[in-house]
Amino acid sequence: MSDAQPDGLLVRAKRLTNLARQARKGAEAIQDHTRTETALSKLDASLSELESAVKLESKLVSSGVASASEVDLTKAPKDLQSHIASVGRPSPQLLTARANDAAKAVRAISDAATEAWTTWSQGRLNALPVDRLARLGFERRTVELRLESLKRMAGAPPTTDSVGTFLEAYEAVASRLEKVTPEGPLDALLAKLPCHLDELTDDELRLLRVDHPDIGAQIVLRVE
Repeated sequence: MSDAQPDGLLVRAKRLTNLARQARKGAEAIQDHTRTETALSKLDASLSELESAVKLESKLVSSGVASASEVDLTKAPKDLQSHIASVGRPSPQLLTARANDAAKAVRAISDAATEAWTTWSQGRLNALPVDRLARLGFERRTVELRLESLKRMAGAPPTTDSVGTFLEAYEAVASRLEKVTPEGPLDALLAKLPCHLDELTDDELRLLRVDHPDIGAQIVLRVE
């Protein structure tokens, strides 16, 4: 019995060692699975953001806004597809790297879109004949509120929704201002404002007081 006991202990020790090794492998597999799931979630989130950025760029281009973005969106997916075909399941590190690539592409596209949008939308606003506002009568305040909203949208990073809203509001404002009947002398006078009183001629003052008192009533004088 005493000779068999060491053998029994040795067998038990080997069994415990195998069990411990299996436990370690199981824990490592669980950790690897967890890391892979985390990396996949990050990649999925980055791809969703990339999809939104590409949709925004498409919206801008279709609206006449030229974007300077030159991001290659084909290389990273092809590299990942090639890795899966030749090696197998990608590691968490590789998935994280692809997620970071997607995030960089999002930043590049978004920055280019914002720059293009700001330049384009401000240019459109500058082209509006806002000197005609004084001749809108009771509609003036409504148009002015729309103009304020347009300026806020032009100064903020664009979204697909804000671009659509801007285009609709801009068309409404531009259409209303274009319907104002042209009046050469009055238009020229309004285009001079704001200005100093001594910059107005007697004919221009008479134009405001006599011919267009409704416009003259909207002009406020102040001392600088």
